[in-house]
Amino acid sequence: MPTVTKDDSRPYFLWLLLAVAVLTALRLAVLAGSGLGLHGDEAQYWSWSRDLEWGYYTKPPLIAFIIAGAQSLCGDGTACIRAPSPLLHAGTALVIYGIAETLTESRKAGFWSGLSFATLPAVSLSSLLISTDVPLLFLWAVAMLAFVRSLKSDAPGWPLLLGLALGAGFLAKYAMAYFILGLVLFTLITPAYRSWLVSRKPLIALVVMLAVFAPNLFWNFESGWVTFTHVKDNTNLKGDLFHVGKMLEFIGSQAGVFGPVLFAALIWRLAVLRRDPAAQIEKLLLCFSLPVLLIITGQAFLSRANANWAATAYVAATILVVCWLLQRDRLKLVVAGIGINLTAAAVLGFFFLDLPGVDVPLKNDPLRRLRAWDQVADQLRPVLAAHPDAVWLTEDRKTMASLLYALRDLKRQPKMWDYDGHPDHHYELTERYLPKPGDTVLLVAKWDNPFPILERFGGVQRLDPVEVPIGQDQVRRLNLFLLSGALKHPAS
Repeated sequence: MPTVTKDDSRPYFLWLLLAVAVLTALRLAVLAGSGLGLHGDEAQYWSWSRDLEWGYYTKPPLIAFIIAGAQSLCGDGTACIRAPSPLLHAGTALVIYGIAETLTESRKAGFWSGLSFATLPAVSLSSLLISTDVPLLFLWAVAMLAFVRSLKSDAPGWPLLLGLALGAGFLAKYAMAYFILGLVLFTLITPAYRSWLVSRKPLIALVVMLAVFAPNLFWNFESGWVTFTHVKDNTNLKGDLFHVGKMLEFIGSQAGVFGPVLFAALIWRLAVLRRDPAAQIEKLLLCFSLPVLLIITGQAFLSRANANWAATAYVAATILVVCWLLQRDRLKLVVAGIGINLTAAAVLGFFFLDLPGVDVPLKNDPLRRLRAWDQVADQLRPVLAAHPDAVWLTEDRKTMASLLYALRDLKRQPKMWDYDGHPDHHYELTERYLPKPGDTVLLVAKWDNPFPILERFGGVQRLDPVEVPIGQDQVRRLNLFLLSGALKHPAS
C-alpha cells in the first residue's frame, strides 16, 4: 500500500487528541451518572482485586491489578471501577495513530484510523464496562507499534517495549498469543523482513516477555495449570460439532463489533484481494487481523464463539480498512462509518444512564443483568441478619459475584456449592462449601428448585424469595432456603 497522502503539516495528532479527550470525558460522565450495577463478570474481577494473586481460575491477573489501582485512587463505586476502560481505549486510539503514521508516513491516515477505532461499537460498549479485552487491546496496539518501529530501526528500545507489551498482554488475556502468530507469519512471508526473526530483536523481546509473564506461569504451575485447562475447556470441542448457524451468527455479530461500514469495507477488501493483491503494508495488517478472524470463525463453526473473541483483529483491521478507503478517495465512507458508530454510541450511553421510566426498547434487554443489585442487597440484608450463624451459600458464579459487590460492606462472605466436585470457576476453586452435620445453611439460589442441593439436606424450609423489577415485565428473583441436617457430600 503506497503512502496515502503526503504530510501537509496539519496538526492531525492534536486533532485526534482533542477528539478522543472529548469522547473519553463523555464516557466518564455517563459512567458517573449511570445507576447500573456491575455485570457478574465485572463483579468477579472486582472480587479478585480484594485478594490479589498472580493468576485466577479463568483469567490471568492484570484486570484485578487495574481495578485495585483504580479503587486506591477513587474508591469502590461502579464509575471508579469502570473508569480505566475509557482511559485505556483512549490510549489505544492514540497508539493506533502511531502505527498508521509509521506504516504510511501519513498523519491523515493516523488521524482517521485512531478516530475510527475510538468510535467502534465494541469500543463504545466496552468503554462502559470493565473487562479483560480493554487492557489486551491497548497492549496489543503498543506491541504492534513497537514491532513496526523495530522493523525500521535498530534502536534496542523497540524490542524491549515489544517484550514488555507482550508479557503484560499475556497477563491481561492469553489471546495475546495471536499476536505472536501474526508476527511470525508476516516475517516468514516477507523476504525483506525474514532476517528480523534471526536477529537479536526477537531474542530481546522473548526474554523480556517471559520475565514479565513468569509470575503467572509459576502461579499456574503451582495451581495445576488451572487457567490453561479452563481456556482449553472453553473451546468446548467435546460436544456436538459443526454449526453453520452459529458460524453465520458470529460473522454477523462482527458488523456490530466493527461497525457496519467498516465491516462491509473489510469484506469488500478481502473479496478483491485476488485481483488487487495486498502490498507489503497491507500484508502486515492482514497478518495481524485475518488469522484471528479465521480462527475464531472456525471455532464458531466447530462449537461456539462470543462476538468479542476476535476483538484483537480490529486493531490492525481498522488501519487496513481506513487506509484502503483513503487511498481510493473514499473519505466520505470513513466519515459515514464514524457518524453511524457515534449515533449508536449515543443511544447506548443514553440507555446506560438508566433514567427512571426509560426502558431499552428490545424484547431481551441487554442491560437487565446490570440493574437493581442494590435493591436485591437491601432485601437480602435482613434475611442474613435474621440468621447470623447460618452458612451463606450460593450456587451460581455471577450471582455470587454480584452479591459480593452489592454487599461489600459486610464481613460475612458466601460459600459456593460445587455440583460435581470438580472446580469449574474461581469460586468453586477458592470458596467451595464442604457440609458439616451441624450446619445451618441459608441458600440463595438463582434456580427455583435446586433439587441436587436440597436433596442433600434433611431439613428444607423455603423462605420468601427476593424479587426486584429490572425492567418492563422483567423481575430478578432469588430463591431462599433454610437448610439443615446435611446428608451427603455435594460431590458424592
